[in-house]
Amino acid sequence: MTELRKVLDEGVRPGVYRLLSTQPADQVRQTVTTEGWGFVLLDTTAVLDKAGFLDVCATAFDLPRWFGRNWDALADSLSDRSTGEPEVVLWEGWRELLDHDRDTVDVALQIFAEDANESGQLRILLREAADVPDLVSALPVL
Repeated sequence: MTELRKVLDEGVRPGVYRLLSTQPADQVRQTVTTEGWGFVLLDTTAVLDKAGFLDVCATAFDLPRWFGRNWDALADSLSDRSTGEPEVVLWEGWRELLDHDRDTVDVALQIFAEDANESGQLRILLREAADVPDLVSALPVL
């Protein structure tokens, strides 16, 4: 049993976490979906700013065409797509985005945390980076 599978079996609570794993995203997806959870890969590796982040979110979360590509629209759209079923969001590339646009990562983490707490659906996993910036240092580690 992988560590992630064990964590899912134990019923990790909705929230934002740092993930200590070197498993490729496809293996994480397989582990998560095998456990019956939804999975979203949010890959912002090539993203440098808020506009690019919101574009990636639109695709990753399959947001509606009318998604307004602003923070309020992201919060509303995430809330609208909530089904209550557990879902893991693996956020790859957050560290690279943080180097270019700290505010975007900061606001995104706030929106994700708020949605996780209100919907009870999302578990956002930030793949652990080589360093641990202050912005994420307080997040629990899986």
